[in-house]
Amino acid sequence: MDGLCLSEIGGCKDGRIGRGQLEDDGDDTQFKSKNLEAERRRRLKLSQRLLTLRSLVPKITNMNLATILDDAATYIVELKKNVDALSDQLLEMEASSEDGPKALVDEIDAAQDMEANGIKPDVQVTGIDEHKLWIKIVIPKRRSQFTKLLEMLSICGFELTDTSITTFKGAMLISSCMEGASGEMLKASQTKDLLQEIIKGI
Repeated sequence: MDGLCLSEIGGCKDGRIGRGQLEDDGDDTQFKSKNLEAERRRRLKLSQRLLTLRSLVPKITNMNLATILDDAATYIVELKKNVDALSDQLLEMEASSEDGPKALVDEIDAAQDMEANGIKPDVQVTGIDEHKLWIKIVIPKRRSQFTKLLEMLSICGFELTDTSITTFKGAMLISSCMEGASGEMLKASQTKDLLQEIIKGI
């Protein structure tokens, strides 16, 4: 034991802690502190992104990370199916119409056909629950009008699901479930006024 010198332990001299060791300990503590702060920021950012994802997905079955991601993936698949179905319907409708003057004549004829059969443009909105509405729209059959309607609703923050389109006697009947993209509360009267304004402009 007498042969041991304190200077051999931890780089000390004459029993005192060396300056180099203090600096090393300080640097190590500062490095750990920076790592902890970076980890806190990463976790906070992840938490915020999950909250945003939860607000966009209408049905979350559980609040853990794996379930939120699984529910979001399921919702995206459902949206893609709806988009594909609506795209097919639009292609069928637009394939039957022709470009040029004849298309314009057909649109005029459609409005006249509606009037001759006593069919008037109409918008009906019925509440399903505080976040969903059932809409029924009757408008003259015009080329690309449904596409324009979808675009305007998307701009206003709405989306349509379970949509069906029927044409008869110059009219186009659109029936669909409507909800806000962020899950906000919807009022039937205000939504009806908005739809009427959109239809006037397309």
